[in-house]
Amino acid sequence: MELVVKKIPPMKGDETDSPLAGRTERTYLFFKVTYNHHRDVSHSTLQEVRDYYEPAECECVLCLPESYSDDGEETQLVICCHGAGGQVKESEDKVGGVKYATRCIDEGFAVLDVNGSEDHGTTQGCPAHLIALHRAYLYAVKHYNLSRRVLVAGASMGGQTVMNYLNTYPGEVIAAGLIYPRLNIESFTNAEGHFCLGVWDKLAINSSGITTRQRVAMNYNFPRDDEWCEENILGFNPYRTRSFINSDGERVVIP
Repeated sequence: MELVVKKIPPMKGDETDSPLAGRTERTYLFFKVTYNHHRDVSHSTLQEVRDYYEPAECECVLCLPESYSDDGEETQLVICCHGAGGQVKESEDKVGGVKYATRCIDEGFAVLDVNGSEDHGTTQGCPAHLIALHRAYLYAVKHYNLSRRVLVAGASMGGQTVMNYLNTYPGEVIAAGLIYPRLNIESFTNAEGHFCLGVWDKLAINSSGITTRQRVAMNYNFPRDDEWCEENILGFNPYRTRSFINSDGERVVIP
C-alpha cells in the first residue's frame, strides 16, 4: 500500500473566517484501496449467482487535525462524501468532500473521502462505491488512532452515498448529516420516494461525457441506459429498506 503525503495550500472550498493569505498548508494522506468492482447486490432479485472477483483500485484521502496523536484518546473520524463531479485525485491535488470539512479538521476531527468506483468519480452511492469507501475506512482505522464509529456527511449526490452507507453499515455510524442532498424521500406521492427518480430526466451531457440518466443506469446495471429498472435497485434503496407502513397506510422513513 503506497501512501503519498502531500502539503496543499488552501484551495477553493477551504475558506474559513480567516483570510486565505497566511494560512498554513494542510497535510493530506493519499492512498489506494483494492476492492471487488463486481458486486451481485444490484442483481439480488434476479435469482442468479454471478459472484466473481474483478479487482479495481480507488484513490482515497485522509486529513488529520493538528491535535491528532498516535497514543491516547482516539480522534473522531468523519467520512465526508463528495457530490457529483467531485474527485479524489492525488495527481491534481483534488481531495473530494474533505475540502468542505476543513472547519471540522480545525476543531480536531479527522476527515476521509474516496474518489468512487469509476475514473470520472461520479458513481455516488452505488454498491461498488460503498465497498471502496468501507475499505478506505478499514485502512484508516487500522493504521491511525481513529474512532471505529464514525460521523458520515454528504452534499448533493453525496447524500445518496451517505444514506446507502448508513443502510449498509449501520453499526459503524453515530450520526449522518445531509447537506442539500439529491434525495427524493419526501415527495413520494408522485415519485414513490425513490432517491434516483429525481435525476432520471436529466439528459444533458455533463463534464464526464455522459448524462445523469446514463450514470444511474451504469451504477445499478440497468439493461438499458434509457429505461428504468426497479428490480435492479431493490435492496439498495434507503427509502424502502429504512421505512415502514404505519396503521394509516402511510410510509414512514426512519431517520
